[in-house]
Amino acid sequence: MRKRAFTLVELLVVIAIIGVLAAMIAPALVAAMGMANQTACAWNLKQIGLAVQLYLNDNDGWFFPLYDPPESGAPGRVWYYGFEPNGSPARGEGNRILDRTQGKLYPYLRTAGSVRCPAVPFAGPYKPKYQGEPWTYGINRCLSTHPSPAGGNVRGNGSCNVGSIRGRDTSRTVVFADAAQVVTHLAPATTSNPMIEDFPYIEPGRPYVQVRHGGQANVLFADWHVETVPPDKATIDQRLPEAMIGDFDPDDVLYEPCVGR
Repeated sequence: MRKRAFTLVELLVVIAIIGVLAAMIAPALVAAMGMANQTACAWNLKQIGLAVQLYLNDNDGWFFPLYDPPESGAPGRVWYYGFEPNGSPARGEGNRILDRTQGKLYPYLRTAGSVRCPAVPFAGPYKPKYQGEPWTYGINRCLSTHPSPAGGNVRGNGSCNVGSIRGRDTSRTVVFADAAQVVTHLAPATTSNPMIEDFPYIEPGRPYVQVRHGGQANVLFADWHVETVPPDKATIDQRLPEAMIGDFDPDDVLYEPCVGR
């Protein structure tokens, strides 16, 4: 007996059905991948939070500065996330050198995987800054600021003591969050070709928070829980609006618990 084969019409019908099913399933797969990225990112922030707590325990509750005060003849700058030697910026964006083993957090956070949000590369034109894994989270600059004279309940390097964050403030004070910035002044970025790069801190009133998880950003708070927070849409950097980089609504978070409290 002769075997019956598919006719062309039957084959086309099967292909059409498969196409319809794929179209129905694709959004669910995209949503599932987005949720997985958000969960992995939140886990990274929890690991960073544990590292920060260990650092605070060893330093009488004082947060680290963004970088050590510059000294004459120093071989480079020690940021909290690594050491950048002199001459590194001259190598160009994406080729700059960063020794993570000399960062303030390295003894407590020894894996580079905990510093990279799985949503990288971000939506939009992305420009890496350093060689190797990027640091995709930003410290609250009000807790860990540039070295400068300071008094009151902040140390001389400008950093805050965790003991100053009390009561409800602990659950609303930002410690770390998803961070990035839009740049136009560092090649290959230009004013006509704005690009995204990693950024090590966030601060009130500046577009450094990147909303990269379903319209929200992951945030580590001072009571060490992580949650997603939406942006203030009016703050989105319009030089590259698709990157969704802006700031939080001041009603949703606190930046400055050490000031006037």
